[in-house]
Amino acid sequence: MTDKSNENQNIARKIFEDLRLKILGGHLGPGERLLGERELASQYGTNRNTLREAVRRLEQARLVTVRHGQGVTVADFRRTGTMELLAPLFEASSDYTELSQIVQDILPARLLVLEFAAKLAVQRSANSDIERLRDITDLVVAAFDTADAQVIAKGFQRWLDALIDAGHSVAMRWVANPFLDSFRELLERFPEVWVMDTEFPAHLLAFIKALEAGDEEEAVQSLRTYYTRIDTAVREGFSAIATLSAHGMAKELENLDESPPQQSVDQQGHAAQVDSKASTQSDSGAIETPSDATDKS
Repeated sequence: MTDKSNENQNIARKIFEDLRLKILGGHLGPGERLLGERELASQYGTNRNTLREAVRRLEQARLVTVRHGQGVTVADFRRTGTMELLAPLFEASSDYTELSQIVQDILPARLLVLEFAAKLAVQRSANSDIERLRDITDLVVAAFDTADAQVIAKGFQRWLDALIDAGHSVAMRWVANPFLDSFRELLERFPEVWVMDTEFPAHLLAFIKALEAGDEEEAVQSLRTYYTRIDTAVREGFSAIATLSAHGMAKELENLDESPPQQSVDQQGHAAQVDSKASTQSDSGAIETPSDATDKS
């Protein structure tokens, strides 16, 4: 690819991200039509081919529909969108009530995915799969003493990836990928969402023990017990933000985005990075994601 092609791709990406931000932020609503191709290209100071690439990406993200003779129409992303919009929506939206509801709905679904992945891992894992999970577990547990939330979060992404692989199921991988990818992107954009729970190492070790023993029920229960408690705290945090927003305090919350993150310890002893809407979004597992591309440790 030539330098010129690279430059055009970068411009197309920036236009796509800008229009996506406007759509997710409500500045362009469902049913609205974008400016004509010539006008929009002029607005962004680019050529029509580069603009078409940006629109193609919007169409792939299901944010617009393109019909011959009707131009480009903004879609209702709440109906047409996918999990890949999770992180961009958090960046674009100031509707804390909606964000809170989305998180509260996603957490139980995510737990079901992890529980089924655990069952498959116990049923189908090879010795090499168990060794891989054990090695990553040992590394993450050792890193926990450093209190480096980002390092531990990346290590846990690898742990989750290894868990899915251990089930040797294409279907499970396809189901899990949207959750894992969207949570990983959210974590990359808002690293403050990673909160280190004091029980996190014990949780990982308990799961590995059950996996090595071939105890499917105990493996699932170890996940359920941990995440039920963690997710409850996450829901409460988001509900608190939504309540503040409903009482007209959204502006004060947004101002927190400009404040530097600081270490805090909540009543449950969680060491957390506090930073606006991301701060109450998750615990050591509220926002998890796997992938070797973003190695968790």
